[in-house]
Amino acid sequence: MKSTKAFFFAMGLGLAVCAGAAEAKVLKVGTKPESVCRGFGGKLYVTMINDAETGDGGINIIDGDKVKEFCRGMNSPKGIAFVGGFLVTADETTVWKVNKNGKATKLAEKKDFPKEIEFLNDVAASRDKKSVYVTEMSTPGPMFDPDKERTLWPIGSKQDKELPQKGCVYKVTLEGKVTLAVPAGNKLMRFPNGVTVTGKKGEEILVMGDFFTGNIVAYNNEKFRVLAKGMRGADAVEFGKGVIYVSSWPLGKVWKYDRKSKKTTVLSDKFTTAADFFYDRKNKQLIIPDMLGGTLTFLPVE
Repeated sequence: MKSTKAFFFAMGLGLAVCAGAAEAKVLKVGTKPESVCRGFGGKLYVTMINDAETGDGGINIIDGDKVKEFCRGMNSPKGIAFVGGFLVTADETTVWKVNKNGKATKLAEKKDFPKEIEFLNDVAASRDKKSVYVTEMSTPGPMFDPDKERTLWPIGSKQDKELPQKGCVYKVTLEGKVTLAVPAGNKLMRFPNGVTVTGKKGEEILVMGDFFTGNIVAYNNEKFRVLAKGMRGADAVEFGKGVIYVSSWPLGKVWKYDRKSKKTTVLSDKFTTAADFFYDRKNKQLIIPDMLGGTLTFLPVE
């Protein structure tokens, strides 16, 4: 693990995101930021894929407009959550647990899962703060047309029908016990990417974004239910007051879906690759990594 203490400094830049919206602050944070959450001391922690070199990935810490390395030694860390006094992130076929000093230990790895895993992606904290839910999306490469830039195959195409349906969700305790939370094989949720936890007090309803189809699907009592459709490339999924916020990695968009009117609004289409955002309820903003843009955007929402 590298102990580099290099700092990157950046000033917020104004970005017009949609008609009538307040300007959004943009902060440069490094190479390939993927997911963000608040963690130790209320600061922001961002997973960084960085370059293709093995062990080059890790987590950066954001303090105001200052960015510095918090830990390294990972490969391609994606979703991140702060739970039980630890940062937990999914990294290809490993789930890491990171303490307040930036020491990362393997919480679960390939051998600990009940079935073969290929592409662990998003992470969401359980309600009791003793576990996380981790999506296993399966390898995304075959979902894309190789002759076009970040373009998914059409739904119903020959290539679509040949895609395996292995996507599922696992529950991982902070002690490293792994169990299946959402099974694979349901046509409504084939490739779960983003995941969040909702429901009334005392219950946990998992809501996932299907990366390929764009379905936003709830799973509860062993049943799947589609809440919204049409948001292909779905990455982050979070609930606001009466709405669902969704980002799209390949389309570079962030949507707001109104659950009452069933209307979908584009909040911003200014991203190259809108990745796994953090819904900052206190400050009424989405904090959105643009993976290929190397930035975080602080997008005001109601």
